[in-house]
Amino acid sequence: MTEDAPVGTVAGVNLDLTPREVGPAQSRNKRVLPMLVLAAVVIGLGVVLLQTLGSAALFFYNADEAVERRDELVEQRFRVQGTPFGDPISVEVERNGLQELGVAFPISFAGIVVDVVHVGSPAELFQPGVPVVLEGTWKTGLPAGIDQITQGANDGWYFASTEMIVKHDNEYRNDNEERLDDADDGGFAPET
Repeated sequence: MTEDAPVGTVAGVNLDLTPREVGPAQSRNKRVLPMLVLAAVVIGLGVVLLQTLGSAALFFYNADEAVERRDELVEQRFRVQGTPFGDPISVEVERNGLQELGVAFPISFAGIVVDVVHVGSPAELFQPGVPVVLEGTWKTGLPAGIDQITQGANDGWYFASTEMIVKHDNEYRNDNEERLDDADDGGFAPET
């Protein structure tokens, strides 16, 4: 201790209270942990934001709108609403190199018909006359083994669906509240 250094006494012991310089390694270590925590929070928020925006970016069209915008929607995943009619037929479709069971049927909205091939089990309450929301993409032609869809548009296009919710599902009501009236008003089967 030097004579000029501040001295303190604790329990009768003289202590040197001179401030010491902190080396660069010590101050850097103190900043690393908060920076890592901040980076983790920013990354986490980014992931949540991307997932939310990804779901919000999934466009929703009534069947007539989807047909009208078909050229711009090719290769894009979107949701389409319509009312199934006629007799759905069970089909076997190849997806990701595997044969899967599905169902083919037409849907209608505002008098416009869309052919649908849904891969997987249809929703539990699926039946003709009950509006559905389908998620999938436009495809040309029809899958192997399907020559035509009875009472369908058979216009060289079909909607390849992998997700289906039915109007009477709670999920349909919660996610599509504003569309329920549209489904009742426009989702009728065309007259044959």
